[in-house]
Amino acid sequence: MIQACNLNFTFKEETILNSDKNYKANDTFRCFISVVLDGHAKRQLCRIQTAIRSTGIHAAWPSAQNFHLTLKFLGDISEQDVPCIKTILSEAIADKTRFNITFNRLGVFPNARHPKVIWIGADKACPEVISLQRDINSKLNQCHNFIKEKKFSPHITLARVRHHAKPALLNKTLEIETGSILIPVNQVYLMKSQLYSSGAVHSSLFCANLK
Repeated sequence: MIQACNLNFTFKEETILNSDKNYKANDTFRCFISVVLDGHAKRQLCRIQTAIRSTGIHAAWPSAQNFHLTLKFLGDISEQDVPCIKTILSEAIADKTRFNITFNRLGVFPNARHPKVIWIGADKACPEVISLQRDINSKLNQCHNFIKEKKFSPHITLARVRHHAKPALLNKTLEIETGSILIPVNQVYLMKSQLYSSGAVHSSLFCANLK
């Protein structure tokens, strides 16, 4: 039986980083900057993820509540880094207006011969999201020497392939009709990611609004 993906779209917001009883001043936590998707987009992506599951491909399936568009992976940061990141993030998007990006095709990373990630992305470049990511990425260097990433490729991860996928099965997966998924980009979030035995839990540390 194919299990439907989780449609619980809520995530915890944290305003005080040291609220945990076991918090220590030198603790670090894994963070990223992203666009958080609305419920409608997540339901559409959940439908596509379920269709991918039905092909029988062996993979791990990110929870629908965690679907997001990553703009910058920060890695492990400390509480001392957060104020600077908040300030720079606000400055980086100060002149940015709201826009939409349409995702409508499936792909894999790193390549079809050795697929590790199945994702959905756009079939053509979106200059607004490229500019947004570029400005955030360049300005954040004022806070910390964050992990340098390869060329930015806007995408949303739908599956993490566990075993080698046969070419015929992978081709069947990539031929799934996705339709057009409209992603409104109205806000940018600084997100914290915590790993538990049940999976990752994402919480918001800060949100900045586009004009």
